[in-house]
Amino acid sequence: MRISDRQRYEIANTRVNQAKTDNADMLEQLSTQKRINRLSDDPIGLGQSLRRKSQINDADQFIKNIDFSKGFMERTEAALSGISDYLIRAKELSVAMANSSYDAPSRAATAKELKEIIDGVVSLANSTYGNRYILGGFRTMTPPLSREGHFMGDDGAIFLQIDEGSFRQINLQARGLFEPNVEEREQGRFGMISTLEVLQQSLETDNIQGIRKAMDELDHQLEKTSSYQATIGSIYNAVEENSKRLEHKREMTQEDLSRIEDADVYKATSDFKKTEAVLQSTLMASTKLLQPSLMNFMQ
Repeated sequence: MRISDRQRYEIANTRVNQAKTDNADMLEQLSTQKRINRLSDDPIGLGQSLRRKSQINDADQFIKNIDFSKGFMERTEAALSGISDYLIRAKELSVAMANSSYDAPSRAATAKELKEIIDGVVSLANSTYGNRYILGGFRTMTPPLSREGHFMGDDGAIFLQIDEGSFRQINLQARGLFEPNVEEREQGRFGMISTLEVLQQSLETDNIQGIRKAMDELDHQLEKTSSYQATIGSIYNAVEENSKRLEHKREMTQEDLSRIEDADVYKATSDFKKTEAVLQSTLMASTKLLQPSLMNFMQ
């Protein structure tokens, strides 16, 4: 069967274009180091790759939430620790000033330090993280504790998602830390600032009985503060453990994604050289095939 020049040209052109396409595909794999660069490369693999990327994006958001949660709780723990230190100092002063060896001027001078302690406790109670108050519940834009010791926040619980289907409360509902509950009121207990004010006033008036009453209240306030510290510590530890699991899960997903879409560099290099050789030989063969000769005109 006779083959015309036009047919030879079309056959040569098709082979050259295919060789160029194969060579360009391998070059793209080498430059991107990805086996899948478009849907036609591997439709099933691309779908798996998209799912893994979605999982990694979710994990990245959860990690951001965890980092914020840890920072929020670390600031809370620091505030509670500072408050506890102030209460311990107030207890030390009350024990010393309850001793009859001290006189009224000494107690009056100590009362000035109590004023500084009260200011310090209020300042720590109004601590912020990222310009938001940490102990006021949902009322994060206004100070939760007044100088008189009144709790101005609410009992809102702030939750953040730290994993798929897992939410954690990151704040303390701190009303009970600064104000007595119903049962404590019935027992004659005071709020934290009121307790310190009782001690301050008793020192100013040289009232030893009042000092001893404040000593008992300070023990109660220290116990409550320790309980809140334990609560935030347990939440932090749980979030930290979840963070480690999430990091491991993300690493495994990233490795899985690499297995799906990353190119084998050594194989891609070898295949590129093969396609390059094929392209060169195809071009040379096509050139010879399409060169006109006397025989072409005689056919």
